[in-house]
Amino acid sequence: MSGERRRRRKPEEAERAILAAARSFLAEHPFREMKVEDVMARTGLSRPAFYAYFKDRYELVTRLLEGIGGLLFAVDRRWLVGDPAVGREESSEILRQALRGGAETFERYGPVLRAISDAASYDGRVEEMYRFGLIERLIVAVTARVSRDVEAGISPEGLAPRETARALVFMTERYLIEAYGRTPGRKRDDREAVVRTLETVWISTLYGTDG
Repeated sequence: MSGERRRRRKPEEAERAILAAARSFLAEHPFREMKVEDVMARTGLSRPAFYAYFKDRYELVTRLLEGIGGLLFAVDRRWLVGDPAVGREESSEILRQALRGGAETFERYGPVLRAISDAASYDGRVEEMYRFGLIERLIVAVTARVSRDVEAGISPEGLAPRETARALVFMTERYLIEAYGRTPGRKRDDREAVVRTLETVWISTLYGTDG
């Protein structure tokens, strides 16, 4: 009981512990197997304590996605909101850095993202959060950047910004989940090959060169 009181005096620590436990669980099990009691068993907190921070497991997953999505947007931000006036070469370099940062995020959270992505195929609430939330937000942001690049003349005139963004984002999401969603700790050569492949696809599509 004394341990429980100490935790209650620091609710932010308890909340972080629950989120960490959920990430740990999803790295080992599909979302459909996740139960509140299984998550809480990894925290040292009681099952009722869960409901002081989260309404249900869907809200828990939403919070996980917010954190991971925030990381993805953070590493992509320089390119997503960048000015095409810097030119094709500089834009390519900024995009290359963004792709590397995004791949590193997927490498760190790959099993969790795979569990959530798989759940989105059969669970409407998870689909709403993941595909129509996180993924769609990224598509909208990439569409805006591609539109600016086409208008600035540094991307091919014939590109359809929305469809180009959809193709690139969906391809990248599936590719990175397949690369990092199963076995953590890929060898460095494999990691570099994954990143280089993404650079080639994105940069050749948008800027006419693979860098």
